[in-house]
Amino acid sequence: MTAEQFDALPEEEGRKWELLDGELIEVSSATPRHNRILMRLSRLLDEFAEARQLGAVLPETDLAVRANTRLRPHFGFVSAEIWRTVDLNRVPVVQTPDIAVEIISLSETVTTIHRKIDAYLKWGVQEVWLIDPDVRTMFVHTRRCTTIERRRISHFQFCPGMAASGRRSVRKPLTRPRRVSRRSLTVTVR
Repeated sequence: MTAEQFDALPEEEGRKWELLDGELIEVSSATPRHNRILMRLSRLLDEFAEARQLGAVLPETDLAVRANTRLRPHFGFVSAEIWRTVDLNRVPVVQTPDIAVEIISLSETVTTIHRKIDAYLKWGVQEVWLIDPDVRTMFVHTRRCTTIERRRISHFQFCPGMAASGRRSVRKPLTRPRRVSRRSLTVTVR
């Protein structure tokens, strides 16, 4: 299937689809646990980014990843510079988000997950966060030069001065100077 054919598909209530290298993939309905993780993390990042005018969080929006690929990450973070160029009344969004977040569901195969991660990174997404609710772990995938780095993490940074955990988030000032980017946030997944 081509991207044009995919974009012309009628909306079906209760069904969501993605297009990955011309293959139509049905996206299953989210569980309550999945939605709680999605809401908490997207709200945390959105409030933090909006207060500092760093950009915007874009939940459940079709992205034109490449010629025959339309992906809908659970949410994406778009920097302020890129956000200014997004047509707010049009899908799919053609701009590349800085971060794409996917929460693993039981219906997804490992192969599909890795194909999606590779598609995001090849499109220019800086980081893909893959959240595994079963092991309460977030994997951060980045593209460095020509290799793709995959590392299991339980603690990392993405927005300065904010700490978050799988149970709650806590805002606190940095106690000592650290080398961090404008988008550093400490997250501990428990």
